[in-house]
Amino acid sequence: MADENKELPQLKALYDELWTDARTIIKDMNKSIAVYLFAGLFSLIFSVLLIGSGISNWSKIFSGDASTLTYVYAVAEAFGSVAYVVYGITLLRGYRKLRGRYSRLVKMEKSLRTE
Repeated sequence: MADENKELPQLKALYDELWTDARTIIKDMNKSIAVYLFAGLFSLIFSVLLIGSGISNWSKIFSGDASTLTYVYAVAEAFGSVAYVVYGITLLRGYRKLRGRYSRLVKMEKSLRTE
């Protein structure tokens, strides 16, 4: 019971701080969630560029006009493009999950802004 009484003032201070900064926290959180979207899209776009470069290097290899470095580039681009696709999809799934989880708070903040 004594420990609970010590925690109450700290919790009240925390809630008071959250209450005063609620709008700012929601705006910052919304911007942070948007970073997931942009990073995911950027990763997918970059993976397309890597796939194109990889195709170019693989066609050099199959035509017989390849140096040792072309083999290294082709293998690295193949692994890199797969990694970027997985990373981009993971970020976009995280964006959807966070957007759904906090959509009610964002709507509340927007309605307060219009009032």
